[in-house]
Amino acid sequence: MRHSIKLYILTAVICIIALAIVQFFLIYNTYQLLDSRFNYVEKGRIGEAYNLAIANDKLFPGGQPLLDSIIVPQYPYLEQLYNTNRHGFDTAAQHLVNRIIRELVKHENTDSMLKAIKANDGIKDSLLFALCIHRLDIKFKDSQYVNVYNRFKKYPLIPADRQKEMGLFICGNLPKLNENSAASSLVANSPLPYSYSLSFSFYADPYNRRTLVLRQMKYTILPGLLTLLAVITLFAITLFKWIRQKHLSDMKSDFINNITHEFNTPITAIIVANKNIQNEKTLDNKQSVTALSEIIHRQAERLKLLVEKVINIAATEKLALKTTTTDLNELISGILAVYSLNTMKQPVRFHFHNSGQPVVIEADTFHFTTLLQNILDNAVKYNDQAEKVITITTLQEKESIALIIQDNGIGMNAATLRHIFEKFYRHQPNLSRPTKGLGLGLYYVKQCVDAHGWTIKVSSEPGAGSTFVINIPSKI
Repeated sequence: MRHSIKLYILTAVICIIALAIVQFFLIYNTYQLLDSRFNYVEKGRIGEAYNLAIANDKLFPGGQPLLDSIIVPQYPYLEQLYNTNRHGFDTAAQHLVNRIIRELVKHENTDSMLKAIKANDGIKDSLLFALCIHRLDIKFKDSQYVNVYNRFKKYPLIPADRQKEMGLFICGNLPKLNENSAASSLVANSPLPYSYSLSFSFYADPYNRRTLVLRQMKYTILPGLLTLLAVITLFAITLFKWIRQKHLSDMKSDFINNITHEFNTPITAIIVANKNIQNEKTLDNKQSVTALSEIIHRQAERLKLLVEKVINIAATEKLALKTTTTDLNELISGILAVYSLNTMKQPVRFHFHNSGQPVVIEADTFHFTTLLQNILDNAVKYNDQAEKVITITTLQEKESIALIIQDNGIGMNAATLRHIFEKFYRHQPNLSRPTKGLGLGLYYVKQCVDAHGWTIKVSSEPGAGSTFVINIPSKI
């Protein structure tokens, strides 16, 4: 059964992980889709303002004169290389692009331009921006445009950090460029010879774009997370109840096995004794009949006590008390005197420590006697020592009385301590010989303590014995 529980847990965990992975990919793909379709509402106004700011210009205010001063003087040299040495032309073109990048970066004023656009249009959002060149072509005297730079190619002589997926990165703080973020995309060209064509884009996005996209997904994320949480919760509840039910089932099975053994012993003895009495030879021996009759009587009394114990303890959830005022020390002394007679043939030694002064309590003496006997029974049964030592101490405190029962038995681990007061629970992994019992003794102890309104604490370690402490409100 232990293996089946582990297999169930493993299977359930794998299913939950698979469900979580599926949920993650659904949410991630939804995010990717919404991110690619994200449309900043102010982007159109920014694009229009940008186009007006660079009217009859390129890239940023003052960009065209800067480009003209770099490109125009190179026309004759580039044209000659193009016609005579294409490899040399490619190298010269990359050097030209590098120079253009350096000058544009040095003189760019895009940040101040964007601030002016936001101020004029009343845009208060914090924005990330970027300026990027997609393509540069040069037209000579009698030819079509000759490509100098194309964003779909990688150029070995151009710095790699400037070659982005969308083209040559000139300036800005927008980390991820995509077409959806472009506020304006322009192509500036001329049909005249010795001119150039420039394709570029200005990108603008709110700094919290990811947050805005996730907000759009709230009706996708929340149900997914709640569904996953519900599955995990239901699994945990089901597993807990299953293990608890299995635990109860095991305890009940153990109880049935133990009660069957406990009942069979006196019943078998009665049957055997009865058959012997019916023997004619036995009937002629008066002493034998008397001995067998005593055996039947003792076993019948034992059977009666077992039946009463099961009925009174297993069927009763709350004990009915008839309390009287009594001296705890005298009550314990009387119980120990009787109990000592029953353990005369066993190596059991009792120590009773008290102050010698009366310790008055309100208690049902019958139930208290059974309570103490049950604790003493366990102290004797769950003990492998050559001499079993049980120490009982009563302490009169300001507002309560402490009854302490210590033994030198096998002790209990933390897992056992959590269950010792449960009905039918029996656990004896460290005992050399299995003991008889119904798993009801300490259950009855807890019922009795609760019925009186007292408290009980147990401390124990394997091999170091156990200590039961019952706190009783003082009547003085």
